[in-house]
Amino acid sequence: MFKTIRNFHKFQLKIVPRSGFHIGAGDTDITPIASDAEFVRISTPWGRTVYIPGSSLKGVFRSDAEALLKSQNKEVCELAKGDRKDKDCGKDINNNNNLEKSEDIYPSVCPSCKTFGNMKMASVVRFEDFFPFKSDESDEEKIKHIDEIEKYTSIRNGIKIDRFTGSTSKGALYDYEVITGGCFYGNILLKNPEIWQVLLIYKTINNIKDGFVKVGGKKSRGLGNLDIQIEALVINSKSEKAITFTKFEDGQFKDNNVQFDFQNAFKERDLIGQKITITDKAAIENYFQQMLTKLPESWW
Repeated sequence: MFKTIRNFHKFQLKIVPRSGFHIGAGDTDITPIASDAEFVRISTPWGRTVYIPGSSLKGVFRSDAEALLKSQNKEVCELAKGDRKDKDCGKDINNNNNLEKSEDIYPSVCPSCKTFGNMKMASVVRFEDFFPFKSDESDEEKIKHIDEIEKYTSIRNGIKIDRFTGSTSKGALYDYEVITGGCFYGNILLKNPEIWQVLLIYKTINNIKDGFVKVGGKKSRGLGNLDIQIEALVINSKSEKAITFTKFEDGQFKDNNVQFDFQNAFKERDLIGQKITITDKAAIENYFQQMLTKLPESWW
């Protein structure tokens, strides 16, 4: 699927917490003043900072995308327990020695694995880590934003309620670190997607923005409500006259050139064809509305 470049779709995103937001660090800080569950942090050349791991976002996007696929009666991996039968594309491929080439693997896996990959096939979608600064900012600006984001961190207390008595369980007090403001910036990149895969990512972005999908931990306690904005959409296409999506037909990956009427977009020639940059929000929405009308019949 990736032997030739057909197109890239890069979502340049800005994430702003609307409520308390928590992604727990995997390690434990043993200092006396540390929270029981600190927000995940990483060291950068500009200082140690909170950030949103790309792996955390990928899990949220895959979970919501699978729910969307099921709503369209698409079969996806179901890792069942007990006596129920499960569908595991990775396991099925391991049990079939004849599936080695991507042309053989791709049609045999579910739409979720086609998009997000599995242990035998690379993902079409790549998630970056999101930081409280933009990649093109100066060193001074990055240091400033790292200092500013710490002002939005706070400690919340949690307790365990005894469901039989309705009172607080003894010794069940704990605390955790949340972020209640600031901005995080990063990208989601799709390489050689089919047209429905780009729409799937766009729909999940809207579901997060509309509050239907929460991100991070302790979501049932009011955390994880995020505003997610597409600041720019950058498209690189093999064709100079259309957007070249991937289509799988007759056991092969083929070009699927689709015409669009772009509004308020900056176009330029690129080494592989054309590069289109859209920053106007209405123009971005218009592009995806056009894309929705160009979905293949097989999707429905």
